[in-house]
Amino acid sequence: MKWNWNEHTRDSIVAYTTSGIIIVLAWSLVHNFSLVGKALKLIWDAILPFVIGYCLAFIIRPLRTRVQEKWLANTGWKPRTRRKVAVTISFTIFCLVIVSFFLVLIPQLTQSTRTLIDSMDTYMSSFSKFLDQMYSDPQVSSVVNNLYTGIRGTVTGWFTGASGFLSTLLNYSLSFVKGVFNFFIGLIVAVYLLLDQEQFERQFRMVNYAVFRKDHADHIYEVLDLASKMFSGFIFGKALDSLIIGILCYICCVIMGMPYSPLIAFVVGITNMIPFFGPFIGAIPCAFILLIISPVKAVEFGFFILILQQIDGNIIGPKILGGSLGLPALWVMFAIIVGGAMFGILGMFFAVPVFSVIYVLCREKTKEVLARKRIRTE
Repeated sequence: MKWNWNEHTRDSIVAYTTSGIIIVLAWSLVHNFSLVGKALKLIWDAILPFVIGYCLAFIIRPLRTRVQEKWLANTGWKPRTRRKVAVTISFTIFCLVIVSFFLVLIPQLTQSTRTLIDSMDTYMSSFSKFLDQMYSDPQVSSVVNNLYTGIRGTVTGWFTGASGFLSTLLNYSLSFVKGVFNFFIGLIVAVYLLLDQEQFERQFRMVNYAVFRKDHADHIYEVLDLASKMFSGFIFGKALDSLIIGILCYICCVIMGMPYSPLIAFVVGITNMIPFFGPFIGAIPCAFILLIISPVKAVEFGFFILILQQIDGNIIGPKILGGSLGLPALWVMFAIIVGGAMFGILGMFFAVPVFSVIYVLCREKTKEVLARKRIRTE
């Protein structure tokens, strides 16, 4: 039996069927959210080494290209040999930089942290006396002492006793071993990606044009190219910006006589990778430590962070990033808040380049539609 359906009927059937499938999938997702979350976590754990490898290859690729095309251009070697040597040199430089950085930084951080922990009882006692002198109220002193006793008891409970100590040690050991394993697998993946970059790109191109129509495949390449530019510009620019801010913070803290200057500068520099809110996020624990040690130093540090954030936001950041993201400040705040609420610290970091790509695509599509409708808004 042959059905004589017109085009409108076929489109209606397709639309209703698609809507029904979406509703069923959404209902299943809501009622089995925990199972879906576990499945996604398993998938993420499985592909994490490959994600790490791609990120490493993404970071090292500019150095490999420079070594291959500039340093080894006149060697007369075959292209494959130049590629292998360039990858080897690039990974060697990358590893030497990382190892040198931590060899210089870790001893200072360890010494600062150990001194801070050893002196915590003295600092807390001095801080309690300061509050007693400031308020002359026994209730305030009682609240502070009870709070300190409770926090100290909780932390002590984590690490005292066989079960608490062994459980904590086992969890951290497993996480560390797993992280090291994923990193080394990622290194191997990155080596393969850098050695055979053109082959993987050709395979992706073949699959892309085989699955999608040519115009859709071209659009996918445009989006990927835009995302690559956004991410590379943001990551390398923000890393350089944070390094400069960390060095400036260390120098100024030493000049101001701040205790634990390496630890404070490290925290401020690392958290500065988070746009907009980063310096304040890093300043909060540092200011709390200084408040316990010396309230005057904490106030000085607070004013210093405000000045440093203004210098970074108005001078250093724009000079390095150059407004390459093209994202207004309001949307930067929106992206950071939403990304942080959904994915934590990593979400706050990656939300800005991701939202920048979405923002540019929506802006270009809007201009295209308005031009087609011959509507001018300027």
